[in-house]
Parts: sequence; C-alpha cells; structure tokens
Amino acid sequence: MDAPFSHLGESEYRQLTEAIPAITWTADAAGRIRYINNRFSQYTGFARLSGQDRWPIGTIHPDDLDGAAQAWKHAVGAGHDHLIEARIRRHDGMYRWFEVHAVPQKDHSGRVLQWFGVTTDIDERKRAEEIAAFMSRASVELAHLSEYRETLVRIAGFAIPAFADWCGMFLADESGQLQRLTLANEDAEKVRRLHEMRDRYPYRATDPVGPGRVMHTGESDWSESMSEEMLRAFAHDDAHYELLRRVNFRSWVCVPIRLQRRIGGAMSFVMSDSGRVYKEAHLRIAEDLAHRVSIAIENNELVAALRAADRHKSELLEALREEDTRKDEFLAVLAHELRNPLAPIRSAVSLLRAKGLPESKHAWAGDVIERQVLHMSRLVDDLLDVARVGKGLIELRRDRLPLSSPLNAAIEASRPQIEGARHELSLAIDVVAMHVHADFTRLSQVFTNLIHNAAKYTDPGGRIAVSAAREGREAVVRVRDNGIGIDPEMIMRVFDAFTQVDRSLDRAQGGLGIGLTLARRLVEMHGGTVEARSEGLGRGSEFVVRLPLLDGDHDRANLPAMHEVPPASGNGLRVLVVDDNRDAAEILGELLRARGHAVRIAYDGVEAVGLALDFRPEVALLDIGLPLMDGHELARRIRAALGNSVLLVAITGLGQEEDRRRSRDAGFDHHFTKPADFAAIEQLL
Repeated sequence: MDAPFSHLGESEYRQLTEAIPAITWTADAAGRIRYINNRFSQYTGFARLSGQDRWPIGTIHPDDLDGAAQAWKHAVGAGHDHLIEARIRRHDGMYRWFEVHAVPQKDHSGRVLQWFGVTTDIDERKRAEEIAAFMSRASVELAHLSEYRETLVRIAGFAIPAFADWCGMFLADESGQLQRLTLANEDAEKVRRLHEMRDRYPYRATDPVGPGRVMHTGESDWSESMSEEMLRAFAHDDAHYELLRRVNFRSWVCVPIRLQRRIGGAMSFVMSDSGRVYKEAHLRIAEDLAHRVSIAIENNELVAALRAADRHKSELLEALREEDTRKDEFLAVLAHELRNPLAPIRSAVSLLRAKGLPESKHAWAGDVIERQVLHMSRLVDDLLDVARVGKGLIELRRDRLPLSSPLNAAIEASRPQIEGARHELSLAIDVVAMHVHADFTRLSQVFTNLIHNAAKYTDPGGRIAVSAAREGREAVVRVRDNGIGIDPEMIMRVFDAFTQVDRSLDRAQGGLGIGLTLARRLVEMHGGTVEARSEGLGRGSEFVVRLPLLDGDHDRANLPAMHEVPPASGNGLRVLVVDDNRDAAEILGELLRARGHAVRIAYDGVEAVGLALDFRPEVALLDIGLPLMDGHELARRIRAALGNSVLLVAITGLGQEEDRRRSRDAGFDHHFTKPADFAAIEQLL
C-alpha cells in the first residue's frame, strides 16, 4: 500500500494508528477503504475491511446510513474534507455517536491520491448536548406554565430519547397517594403494555427502588444498574418478575417533586434498550429539573390562588352591587308598603273628625284603621323577626302538638285574603294525627307566609291547594297554586332576603320580600326543610315543608309543658292597665270595660303598686318603659304581693328575644309587642 506519509514506512504507520484511541482508516482516491486499524473490529466485532467503498451496512444506524453514504460520495467526488456525525453499532448491539472526519492527500497538481480518516467517539458530548437541549426546552415549557399537568406530560415526551428511554411523571392526590400522570417511550405499544402492568402491580412504599419509595422517603433514588436481587425485591410475584425482565430496565433515576409543605410527586427516568446508564451527574440534572418543576407548580398554585381570590373579589363586589340594588329596591318597596296603609288611616281620621258623620261611617272608618294598623304591625314584625333570626336571638317555645293545629290556624288567618281574591281553596290534610315538636306561633307564621304568598301571586279566581301527609318519618306540607310561577333562574333565590318574584308595585304591595326568608329559617330551626318548585313563569308554584315527626308519646316528660292560664273569676275579670302613654292606656281600658271587665288604670310604676294592693287584680297588663319604676320591678313587686293569683302580661314596644327573656325572669306570664292585637288579649283573658 501507499503510506500516507512519505517519511513513514508501512510498519511505522500501522504502529502509529494502532496507538491512537480512535478508529483510523485510509481509502484510495475513489473512496474504497484500503486499511482500518484494530479499534474498528474491537468496537464493532467485524473483521478488518479492505477494498470496500463503505463500512458494513450493519455498523451504521439505519436512520443515519443514507445520509452518511451521500455525504461520503459527495466528498470523494468534490475532493474536499468529509465531516459527519453518525451512530455506529457496538458489538453488543448498542449504538454510540461518532464523528467521522476524513481529509484527502493530494499531489502538487491537486489530484487526490488517497484519504486519511479518523472516527472518534463523541457519544458523551452528543448526549450532553441533547440533555442541555432537553433542559432548555423543559425550562421554556415551565416558564410558560399554564396547566402544570399538561406541561409535565409534554416534558416527559421530549425527555425521550434525550435523557431517558422511559419517563414517568407521578403526582400525589389530596390524600397523599401516588397517582400516575403519564408514561413516555418511543414505542406506543410498549407504553400500553407497561400501563397494563402498572395497573396490576402499583408502586408501593416498600419498593426497594422507584416512585413508591421516593414518595415515602422524600429522597432521590439512583442506580447505574438493576441487579437480579433488586429486580426480585421489586417484583410483586413471579409473573411480575417476568414482565419486568421483558421491559429490560437497566438503569434509573427517580427524584421527588418537593413542594413547600409536602412531597407533591415524583419524576422517574429509566434506561433500557439503549444500553445507556445513569451516572451521578445525571442524578444532579434530574434533581435540578425536579426543583424547577416544584417552583413552577408552586407558582402555578399561587397564580391560581390569586386568580381565585381576584374572581372571589369580583364576585364579592358584584354581590355587594347586587345587594345594594336589592336594598334600594327594598327601600322603595318599604316606602310604598308604609305609605299604602298610612293613606287610608289618614283619610279615616279626617273622616272621623267630620261633623254630622253617620254612626255607620264611624264604624266603617274604625274598621279601616284597624285593618291598616294590623297590616303595618305585620310589616314591622316581619322585619324584626328576620333580624332576630339572623342574629340567633329567637328562642322557640316548643311543645308536642298536632301538625293540623298551626296549619289550620294559618288557613283561617289567610281566609280573608283568599276569599277577597275569589280563589278556590282545596285542602287535603291526613286525618291521622301527625305530631311535631314545634313552636305553635312560629310554625303558624311559616304556613301563613306560604299561603299568603300563594294568594298574592295568583291572579283573582285562581286555585290554591294545601295538603299535609306523612312520608316516612317526616310530615310534609305542600302549598300549591296556579299563579304567576317562578323563573328557573329565580328558584334558588326566592328564599334570599328582600327578593320578590315580581318587583312591580302592583305585585309588591303584598309584602317586603322577607316572608320566605323568615319561613325558611324558622323551618330550619325546627329541624326541617322548605323547598320551592315551579315549572316556569305562568305555570304556578309549589312550596314543600318537611318536618320531623314525633313517634307515639316520644318521652313527653322531656318536652316543655304548655303554660296554664289562671282561671277567670266569673264572667268578668279585675284588670289593671299600666302605661305612661295615656291614650294607649285609656283606649285599652275602654275596650276591656266594653267586654265586661273591671278596669283600673295607672300611668307610672309607683302609682301602680299602690293600686294593685288595693284593687288586687286578676290580670295586670303592664308597659315596661314606665317612669319612677320600670315594668320589670313593678311585676316583681306585684308577684311578691299577690303570688300566682294574678296573670302578668307585658305590653311593650320591646320585642327582641332578650327583652322576652328579661320579662320572663321578672315574673311575666306573657309578652305582647305594641301595637298589641286586642283580639289576642281578649282570647287570653
């Protein structure tokens, strides 16, 4: 052969090339290989080549083969340097990256005499470049993190093959249990089989290696190779062991995703068929990536929290604006509601002052005033009750009573409104007594509100149906109408304070939009529920109240007894009226005298004590806010002097639950708020 250097003989040249730690070779001017050193056969397992225009087909990676051949052909034809990168197969079947560099030796005329080539292993450099590119791409992905689960899936995808043959991403659920997010490999069928294997054999905290152990310990896991002992310890059973052998796991790195207060997951990188192994440097790279992922997840959670807080703030501001609007509407309705009864009251007063007014007109004007005052009293009572319930100040006075009792009271209280609107009322109340542990007054108030609503939101001549039946351990009361119905968007809001189905003034004049709010809260205080139903506007509505039933006598000893009113002495009673408002005291006195009672009146507490000792009343109707001595002290002195022979009744403008408690503590038997309903007082007497 022709020596590549004129001053070297063939033996010297071969000694030189054999000493070089690279594959060296020469080729003739046409590109046919004439000599290759022993490094080639040591690496590939092929015999030395001679006279071939290319290396054996089996030595170059199939994906690089055509490109390498075309580049060599072009270099030979043009007579310029040849430089490519390609993967060359090792004797054990693994491929490594090499740089193939050949330069031509030319004569003085520039004609190519032969080629001298060096093929150098650059696999470590090439892998480092791929890993650097992978980390750079991962950093870009994490910098634009929007939904970190999707980002982790993408990172796992392009970790193959740059950093791993397999990549698994795992996240902890709310209970701290490991959940597989994704597994990535170039072969989709292999991924499917591994998913099936992992479904059958989940990771465990007791595993000697892998995500289960990392999640349990919070420490990184790394090994250059998996020994037979490790594989046996990792396998759940013999079948699992055989599957693992087929997957051919050889080397791995598994690192935790550490968040501020917990281990949020794990990242697993595995080498298998490529034959590559992980070194400690790869562990540091994986830990660096996990650290970046942790920061990105925490930033994502922080951004999500800030966005949620911003949404909450926006929703809160919108709710406040809506509340302001509803309150403005409520104040407009309240003004309308209060002006409505004041107008006829004022007109009736003017009429009563007119000269020559017939007696029949006097009675009619009195009826007008009574009706309108009653309406205003209900408005004020509803407002106060909503406030009391909202602050938890209402105390139920519960007793064992038949459900029909408060229900019938509500029906009777609603009859004037129903009959005035010419509604048809149908009743279907179970004849078998259903007993509830309830406050008669408050439960009557609930049913009255529901029936009033049905009458108010039903056009004249409509139909209202009230039913009560036992369903399991509950009593169920339904109030159904064929009125204006409820828009589906309003169904969930009808029980909100100051909400009305129809805000027009002709509809609103029936109330303030707080009756249903009060009804729901009172029902809930009784341990029950109330629900609104409607098929839509113009199709009527139904309100369903459910209350727990009492079974049998149900330990009546644990239930409070009804208050027993002292018996009256004869047809008329001796009644003491005490109020510093002279008009109120005298009018009440005249009403009582008209009913046949003997009445004495006092205008302050000191006067009332002396009058009580002299008159010895059977009933005392006492204001609380009295001059010289308040009503509480007055009640205590009368009770001390007369004992239980006198029924003490507070009639006061103080109606909070605390006021009622104080009146009970002072010895009062009953508590009425002003303006008191005389019919209720008369019924009590």
